[in-house]
Amino acid sequence: MPPVLPRPQAARLEGDSGPSMWVDEAIWGHRLYDEQTPWLTFLEFLNVLDAEARSARGLREVDGLNSLAYRPNRRLYLRNIVFNNPRLVGIRAECPDDESRWASWLEIMDKERLKQPRLERDFTYLREHFERFDHLVSVVDLLRASSIEGASLKQFTSKFVFPFGPDCLFEDLDVRNFNPGRRFFARTGELTYLMLCRSGRAEALLSNLSRVVLDVQKPLNRLVRALQPAETESVQPHRGAYLPYESLPDYAQLADDWLALLRCSMPGYDVVPHLVNILGLNLLLYFLRRAQEQVDGLAKVTAVCEIIAPRRTVVRDLATDSYEANNLKSLEALDAKLRRVSESREWRATLGMPDPVGQALRLLKGEFDWEPDESCGTPAALFDDFRKAVFTRHDSHIRKIHAAWSRALGLASRRGTRRVRYAPNDDLLKTLVLTVVDGRMEFQQFLARLHERYGLVMGHHQAADLIDTGKADQKAFEENAKRLEMRLGSMGLLRRLSDACAYVVNPFSGGM
Repeated sequence: MPPVLPRPQAARLEGDSGPSMWVDEAIWGHRLYDEQTPWLTFLEFLNVLDAEARSARGLREVDGLNSLAYRPNRRLYLRNIVFNNPRLVGIRAECPDDESRWASWLEIMDKERLKQPRLERDFTYLREHFERFDHLVSVVDLLRASSIEGASLKQFTSKFVFPFGPDCLFEDLDVRNFNPGRRFFARTGELTYLMLCRSGRAEALLSNLSRVVLDVQKPLNRLVRALQPAETESVQPHRGAYLPYESLPDYAQLADDWLALLRCSMPGYDVVPHLVNILGLNLLLYFLRRAQEQVDGLAKVTAVCEIIAPRRTVVRDLATDSYEANNLKSLEALDAKLRRVSESREWRATLGMPDPVGQALRLLKGEFDWEPDESCGTPAALFDDFRKAVFTRHDSHIRKIHAAWSRALGLASRRGTRRVRYAPNDDLLKTLVLTVVDGRMEFQQFLARLHERYGLVMGHHQAADLIDTGKADQKAFEENAKRLEMRLGSMGLLRRLSDACAYVVNPFSGGM
């Protein structure tokens, strides 16, 4: 296993109560979180990147490893106008002229301000930014239609506009007190930022990301800027992100995947959803690989993928088994970690001391920041309570990451069956083609590349171990690969030159 960096001294910081014990964080960092989808992770990452780029520290850990401290924007004016403004369209229909529309809307917004005294909301500046009330409504309609998870039942402080540029970026807030929220921006974006800082590709990434999502002069970013007053609010620095490993191949793989997508000639913001998909896949693999390392010291993870067939197949059963096995990896990782603690020399030494329970408690407190709710009679009973507390906490969020993220990024599906299995959808397949194919690539080479980089098993060559052990036959995986070939062909991403020669094609690559 790779060496683990020292735990940060201050775990409990502003807006974040900190972990109640330090077990999951020691394996995966502070923190991965199931309710933070790949899209929300990407948005949190952009907030960190924007804040650090404004301070001339973009993708650099200037003050040392795990020293990140950044100031994201809050943009309360923008989020109130877009997400906390239900009467806007109605006023346009009810009022006969432009002057009455402005007067009526400003009066309503002023009354709303009295209900939320923490918000200072004087929107009269909009009359200078928009010549007509209709123009304001049209811009708001555009932002609502393109918002990220805008149809959800989240509070307006946890809804986000599409990242057209830096003026669209703001942090998640708790609607009760407008402090930083840690449910949907739970630090997974901060972990992503630290991974890319340590990827060895920081300079190239910063240049390409700045061009796509941090360009203040892009027309849509300027349009969003017009909804806001001249200055935006800043908050106290956010601190406490912790990535346990200084160097991993996973960091470079994520960076290379993003660079491959950013260098494609896709128009406008079309690349952004693909950046989100490949980010979600890489973070999922990071989660599974760190778990596997705890079990056997190796970071090899595979996922048997069914290309959906009209009826049940052997590949479907194997894809289901593969999904369920990976779904248990984090539990196996914790079991292995705790077993090593119980078998360690330090733990055994406590058993022979005059106060074994007190010594054992000091050991668990010092290493894991855990204290029992009530006293225990023996070290064994104390450790049993600790183990229960660890798994109870793990079950609440971390264990759900594999299931939540694999569904969110389109890797897993229940389509056609009651059980979830790996069955990538068209959006993820397109992302994979755009990421790994430069120009064109022979189909079997494409399957091999997906297996090498992501552990995805789709063809018979990648399933050799399963075939050799009798769990599957070669024909089943050949048919699975054939279905993938047909899927890619229907999407315009594959060309067959002859019966023996098919090429996967990236239509946005300069290498064609």
